[in-house]
Amino acid sequence: MSHPHRFYAPFEPGDAGPVRLPQEEAHHALRVARLRAGDAVSVINGCGGEIRGRLSVAGKQDVWIEAHEYVSHQPPRVALTLAMGGLHQDKAQQEVIKRAVETGVSRVCFWHADHSQKPVKVQSRWSKTAVETCKQCGRVYMPRIDTAASLEVFLHTFDGPGIIGITDLKDSMPANGEIEKRLAIVVGPEGDFSAREREV
Repeated sequence: MSHPHRFYAPFEPGDAGPVRLPQEEAHHALRVARLRAGDAVSVINGCGGEIRGRLSVAGKQDVWIEAHEYVSHQPPRVALTLAMGGLHQDKAQQEVIKRAVETGVSRVCFWHADHSQKPVKVQSRWSKTAVETCKQCGRVYMPRIDTAASLEVFLHTFDGPGIIGITDLKDSMPANGEIEKRLAIVVGPEGDFSAREREV
């Protein structure tokens, strides 16, 4: 049995539907996937909630999911944050977001690095990329995507242990210990960390 088509809608946790699809998702259902009323589908809210049911169509753009089952998925045991220096091209940052979604990252934070060529700003395309990737890979939790003004700002606001990706350091392996709730992986931009950032 093939997997039903998956869509995204920001419904509330525990909501048993019916759920109205946003216009872009409705267009995809009717014009791209060419689904019809009664087809089996599922819709996620990006926060662990999933509604499984049947497609209901009223008009050209009015698409609803008639709920048959509500599933609440448990979040990852450890919330993983990928903190990456801002990259030169937005396409490269979108690719980072795709891979982060596929590997279960809970948060992606692009920080403005000394070697960043331009300020990092949240792009509307980032959330769309995250939604599309969630639907494709079967993930039900969308990562939080944000920015930080500098490496110092990110480190100051992150409450938890971290791993910093500097390849030429010696004798820097962290002590063994169990990671309980959260972990950050900090990666530099093109050009790597600056000498100042290495001292942070």
